[in-house]
Amino acid sequence: MKRGLCIGTALGVLLLFPLVLAGMQASEETNRDKVLATPGWQQKYDAFEPAAEMMEALKTRLGPDTRIDVYLGLWCPDSRNNVPPFIKILDRLGASTPVRYFNSPRKASRDVQFYVEEMKVEKVPTFVVYRNGREIGRIVENPKVGMLEDLLDILFK
Repeated sequence: MKRGLCIGTALGVLLLFPLVLAGMQASEETNRDKVLATPGWQQKYDAFEPAAEMMEALKTRLGPDTRIDVYLGLWCPDSRNNVPPFIKILDRLGASTPVRYFNSPRKASRDVQFYVEEMKVEKVPTFVVYRNGREIGRIVENPKVGMLEDLLDILFK
């Protein structure tokens, strides 16, 4: 009887374990080239033209003391609309700012609050801007004004 109880308990744990994991999200680090290789993303990149005067202002604020982490979903329309212009801005600046890209899978269910729990990323894309290792601002899902304007707002705080 004890053996049957142990096997039953073990099977129960094995069956519940995937359900527990389903609520956890695992973002995978990716890179600029893989992001732009996603169908439709290169076209968004090509169509975006950043304003030159704003680019100059932004260039004065970006540097090696700044870092940006981008949490995106390659399946997400808001990511497709906002990440390629962000990439083009950085490409045009030739900035030495380190950028990391993280592809987040869809949420397993509506009960899952965060795409990335430890970073409290509730929506994608989320651009997290750091200066000297400290978070100084975020652009969440869609910029309030525009990608350039919102980045300038964060970097001039």
